[in-house]
Amino acid sequence: MRYFFDTYALVEIAEGSLSYEKYLESDAVTLKDNLAELYYFLLKKYDDKTADFFLDKFSKIAVELPITFIAKAMIFKHNHTKTRFSYIDCLGYIYSLENKRIFLTGDRAFEGMENVELVR
Repeated sequence: MRYFFDTYALVEIAEGSLSYEKYLESDAVTLKDNLAELYYFLLKKYDDKTADFFLDKFSKIAVELPITFIAKAMIFKHNHTKTRFSYIDCLGYIYSLENKRIFLTGDRAFEGMENVELVR
């Protein structure tokens, strides 16, 4: 399967969650923006060495967001204002839709949405 790892999934993988173990060998990508979010989370919770380790590890699957996806992502955000998705969530979700990848997350705000695999 082809996956898009959102920041929630990256954090779970970095912290060794058994629920996410089966996705480690999948064909997965994430955005560089998600790596920034991950880095900050790990820096706050652990330290810069931990954050650097996982930045290096996940940098191999990081991709750039095509400019053409920005408008679609912001329209999605605008259409879901009550859900309060972050900008990065919207960018990643649209990236996954446009590239036929399953959006892997544990964020309950995405529950029941198209193309989402929710793992908690």
